[in-house]
Amino acid sequence: MDSTLLLEDAYQRTVRLAHDRLQQPSADLRGLGGSHDERRSGVRSSVLESWNRSLNRLRDPAGARVRVAYEAEQLAEMRRRHPFHSIMPLLRSHLIEPAKDAGLLAALGDEQGRLLWVEGERSVRDRAETMGFIPGTDWSEEVMGTSAPGLALQSRKAVQISQAEHFAPDVHSWSCSAVPVTHPLTGQVLGIIDVTGGDDAVSSIVLPLLASTAKAAGAQLSQLYTPQRVLRSDAEAAGCELIVFGPEPALRGPDGRQISLTRRHAEILLLLHRFPDGISGSGLVERLWPVGGSEVSVRAEINRLRRAIDGIDGLHIDARPYRLRGRLSSDLERTSEALAQGDVDTALGQYRGPVLPDSDAPGVREIGAEVDAHMRETLLQDGTWQQLWRYADLPDFRDDVEVLMTVLRLAPPEAVERNAAVVRLEALGC
Repeated sequence: MDSTLLLEDAYQRTVRLAHDRLQQPSADLRGLGGSHDERRSGVRSSVLESWNRSLNRLRDPAGARVRVAYEAEQLAEMRRRHPFHSIMPLLRSHLIEPAKDAGLLAALGDEQGRLLWVEGERSVRDRAETMGFIPGTDWSEEVMGTSAPGLALQSRKAVQISQAEHFAPDVHSWSCSAVPVTHPLTGQVLGIIDVTGGDDAVSSIVLPLLASTAKAAGAQLSQLYTPQRVLRSDAEAAGCELIVFGPEPALRGPDGRQISLTRRHAEILLLLHRFPDGISGSGLVERLWPVGGSEVSVRAEINRLRRAIDGIDGLHIDARPYRLRGRLSSDLERTSEALAQGDVDTALGQYRGPVLPDSDAPGVREIGAEVDAHMRETLLQDGTWQQLWRYADLPDFRDDVEVLMTVLRLAPPEAVERNAAVVRLEALGC
């Protein structure tokens, strides 16, 4: 059916009457479909088929309840693992920003219909939250019945669902379009991309936008995921991981083995990780000691560090200049990348407070100040009240008056977090 016909009053009246029958005991959908000429006389066959499947699973529309599949920490990890994470700049420029400019939401979900990212203007995101259209929730057909994300995955086709075509009554004020994204090598469905909002979400330009984005995503993924990369083990893909947020720095190897690091060793690894082309001995002196220090001290610390990480496969330190060899990631790196992509939930999932809080090394303090400022600025400018509260609940930021005031301004009156913010502000004398 042409997208303009989906929103015609006559068609929507037909759909609403048909949907009313879904809520009756022993609902019978026979006779509700239309003729083959655009199905103007009844509900579209693809929608009826989805309604039937939804009735079989959920019994009635009231059974379609939003279910949280990924809590905050698991959501951050699932985002990091998903192929969409590696092409977020493309998805942002091709889909997310155009949708946001049009007052619509752009959603990215995994192959099971679980939403990983939902982005758009704050006011639209807040309204969508009332129907449970938020990151971490399950919008598969099995859970929510008929919707564009769920039906796109079930049919492996581009889908548009308008207003009362949704199985769940709470979604009838919304419309959505979605397209599955497939793996460039295997053809396997990786997930879905979706545009949700008012009538404009099923306009004639939305499906071409989604289709072109899916095509561009596949092309870029084909460059990133060569057969060799697809076949290599998770351990090889992960490499080593440096943990520098919080007071207990550590290094984790590809096999999962983790060793604790002294503050000085963590500082050196962080600096070498930050400068992949290497740092001279004098450069490390400047970045490690506020005053004093010497290249002799640097050599001694590097030797001790080499012995400490000797059991970690695939990682070693060269000299002249000092340089890390091997694949190394860090919680700091993932936080910075997520913030650069506007992915606040993933950033918060990694961020646990200041970088090496006991360190007085000038180079470390500079790195830490940079990410702290970026995190706080991003939250104050575009964070949800839930994200701001997660930040304010970290031990180092409980007394941030501006953040607490923003929570107070954005949170609904019934939110317990709002009351907690009031109590904390009163204790601070505000």
